[in-house]
Amino acid sequence: MKAPKILLAGMLALLMAGVAEAQTVVHITGSTAFRNATVTAITNILKPGFTFGYSGASFTGANQGVFTGTDKAKGISVIIKTSWSGAAGGVQAVVQQINIPTWLVNTTPQSATGSPNAPTNYDSPTPPDVSMDDGIQATTPLPNTSSPVLTVQNVGAVTFKFVKNVGANVGAPAGLTNMTPLLAQALWANGSLPLSMWTGVTNDVTNIVYATGRDPDSGSRKITFLETGIQNFVTGVTPTTVLQYEPTNSAGQVNRNNTGAITGITSWPQDTVDGVSFAVGDAGYSSGGDLAQAMKTSAPVIFVTYLGLADSTTAITGGATALSWNGVEYSDAAIQNGQYTFWGYEQLGYLSSFGTTSANGKLVADELAAQIISSEAALAGELLSTMNVTRTQEGGPVTPR
Repeated sequence: MKAPKILLAGMLALLMAGVAEAQTVVHITGSTAFRNATVTAITNILKPGFTFGYSGASFTGANQGVFTGTDKAKGISVIIKTSWSGAAGGVQAVVQQINIPTWLVNTTPQSATGSPNAPTNYDSPTPPDVSMDDGIQATTPLPNTSSPVLTVQNVGAVTFKFVKNVGANVGAPAGLTNMTPLLAQALWANGSLPLSMWTGVTNDVTNIVYATGRDPDSGSRKITFLETGIQNFVTGVTPTTVLQYEPTNSAGQVNRNNTGAITGITSWPQDTVDGVSFAVGDAGYSSGGDLAQAMKTSAPVIFVTYLGLADSTTAITGGATALSWNGVEYSDAAIQNGQYTFWGYEQLGYLSSFGTTSANGKLVADELAAQIISSEAALAGELLSTMNVTRTQEGGPVTPR
């Protein structure tokens, strides 16, 4: 006896519903300095035939992305969503399960080669599952981030450079070539210093170097302040107030979206980040990509900042210049052997309960970590396997491995 058509249709509907429910969704947030490495690794853990879409024109620089496919290792049907803002904020969002309102919807235009300029259509606010953190949880300078302790894996050494902007008012002066701990401490405490403190030239007393940088959400900021001694690495969890300047354009508007030439500066206005209020001058760019764009935009003043490897490459390709750190030029060998110490361990972290609420999600996250460790960490710094030195936390002593 044949089953009635309506019964077959009902069974098919139930089957399809079961397939839909079986699809795993993983939400990832955190470090913009490690964004390139993470999204590239995502494309390498999915089977051919996956699709993806992202905000803006740059895949590796996009603040949001969505990937739909099947993972290679376990055959898990998965949607991976990314929303990047900063490493410190990412830790806070996972630890406190703070809702993030900028996950792209499943129906975002996607293709096998990646669809850019996704419309700003977002899911209902949802907390993230996974954070990418520049450094360790214990030094995250935001409140209530120390408990619960995340389950973490070191996936690479994330590296940074000090950079001076293109088109500085005396031709990006040749004497401004190096940053030291004491110069960094003085620059970010005061917001500006005379160029003569770098060049030793009396005429440079009237040429001023201004500090700019990221907001307190940022792991790049955390690592920089701990590495330089702006923030004490022993008591690194206590925030240090600094003074950073923001480029402005000819209309007098802040240059956060890098529209138009930079014509002036202003102290960063008061801002609230992750529910914490920060005083005038103590805030900064929410994205390393935006900061990199500003550093390669022509300006009538000298700016110095700190950038992760990928963003520093963007700025330098556009005409900005890297500074040496404490007299040592950036190179893979200098990092791997301990001469260049401006780096920290990148950690992929999630709550211990993640495996209980989504066993497949944890499997995908662990597969992503393994992929980064084996290959993609080099896009943001160094593979763990190449490091001949180690440290227990950012800003701490570098010792033989």
